[in-house]
Amino acid sequence: MVWIALAVSAVAVAVALTWWLRRDRSAAQSGSGGTQEAPGHAWGPVLDAEAGTAFTEGLRAFHDEADAPLLEIAQAVVVTAGPPRAISLHLMAEAFAARGEAALHDPEGTVRDLVAEHGAAEGPGVLHLRAGWLSGTADGMDGRRFAEAVREIVCAPPSAGITAWKAEDETGLLLLTVRAPAGGDTAGDAENTVMIDLARVLDRYREAREEQAGAPAEALLRAVVSHVVASGGPGLTWTRPPTAGQHEVLLSAATAPAALR
Repeated sequence: MVWIALAVSAVAVAVALTWWLRRDRSAAQSGSGGTQEAPGHAWGPVLDAEAGTAFTEGLRAFHDEADAPLLEIAQAVVVTAGPPRAISLHLMAEAFAARGEAALHDPEGTVRDLVAEHGAAEGPGVLHLRAGWLSGTADGMDGRRFAEAVREIVCAPPSAGITAWKAEDETGLLLLTVRAPAGGDTAGDAENTVMIDLARVLDRYREAREEQAGAPAEALLRAVVSHVVASGGPGLTWTRPPTAGQHEVLLSAATAPAALR
């Protein structure tokens, strides 16, 4: 399989944020009012044009700080290195909106506060990750190969509705973009992102290996990943509450028999 780029570079992030900011300003200057859903914005209709512009400015300023986070723009996640955390942009946007005028007056400080606030405790939309999650190998798989092996389980067959994926080496974060089939849920065809902590998948894999020393690696990993997906974690969360269709897409992909792939 062709390896997909692991991380959005700082230059790409800056370009994307600048483009967003200019687009939002143009919309605001054109006099368009009301709540707008800008395609590509992780926060969609949560923020109106003015708040969306402020939130973008806050994200860009936060990214430019010394301990800059990784912004997985397309998949709606903020990833910080110290401490390693993955936080849903949609979750942050909702909290930003709740701050009202205070957020508009100090977007940078508000974003910084929200990252610290949401990163403090793991929960829906937030994962606590582990730096250096895989030193050496597991059944001959280094971190990159382990991430790809998990991805192969949850992203096949191609029709399963997993439209994109990225893995982050240092923190062991796997991101999967899920699109449910149209015609199901009200928002069933909207994309959503699954965040998976590969360190905890690895922990379960090693426990299973101790119990089943002779099991083939692929079959053992498939059983572990299927359990993580079916149970909903720990170590797995979504950037937004999933619809039934989105959850079914992920579950079907993770539990599909190998012969059907």
